[in-house]
Amino acid sequence: MNLEERRSSYEDVSVKRANFSRHVEIEKTKLGKVTGEWLIPHQLHSDAIIIHLHGGAFAVGNALTHRAIGTHLAMQAGCKVLMLNYRLCPEHPFPAALKDVVETFQILKERNPHQAIALSGDSAGGNLAITATLQLQQHQQVLPNALGLMCPWTDLKMSNVSHQTKAAVDPYFPNSERLIASAKIYGGKEKLTDPLISPQYAKITSFPPVMMHVGEFEALHDDAALFHQKLIDGGMESHLEVFPSMWHVWQHFVGLLPEATDSIDKMALFLKSKLN
Repeated sequence: MNLEERRSSYEDVSVKRANFSRHVEIEKTKLGKVTGEWLIPHQLHSDAIIIHLHGGAFAVGNALTHRAIGTHLAMQAGCKVLMLNYRLCPEHPFPAALKDVVETFQILKERNPHQAIALSGDSAGGNLAITATLQLQQHQQVLPNALGLMCPWTDLKMSNVSHQTKAAVDPYFPNSERLIASAKIYGGKEKLTDPLISPQYAKITSFPPVMMHVGEFEALHDDAALFHQKLIDGGMESHLEVFPSMWHVWQHFVGLLPEATDSIDKMALFLKSKLN
């Protein structure tokens, strides 16, 4: 499939899976130049916000493809979730997506400086949640209250051992070719070891509380494990859970697969605890 067919197929699969929560209202929105969806649970217990950043190797995905994750996260956390349609590559390589995330966070903070906001993301979205926090930190701005990361992609240099050793059991990435190609397209002319592209290479002295979930059977296992260890070694709060026999972003099957529902429930509970 070409890129447009891949993008369309991703949407079709998400709709056919039909596991969106029915206890959430969906409102289209636009913040600055970026569109998205507000997912508002019927049982709204807080005015806090979770901004969820979808995965898709920076090239595919949108609010619709990840609506199942977002709606269940909103329902369990009892707060609004903003699903952001950040710009995709190859049309918009680094730093376009990162700028979209940072500017959206800033707009929401300007509207209500006291509002608690967390960032969550899966795969490439997990990368953006981390790098947006790093950029806000560099500019000495207010940071998210917490980060919830599902199978984050933190090393676009593709140097981690699990990128190779998990290939035999990872249904998404049986080899590194697709990830290597996507990383080069996203990075453009920049070095892939730039911390705002590969946060695994960042020097971090302080960071908001983090929870990470990763599958045992996925190529990005070490991306989560090594970033978690970096935070722990620096004295920061980080929680990592490895889900046995799970693959990359199994959370798409929330409501259908017990392990996926368990992951979303735990992530929602953690973020809720940091937003109150």
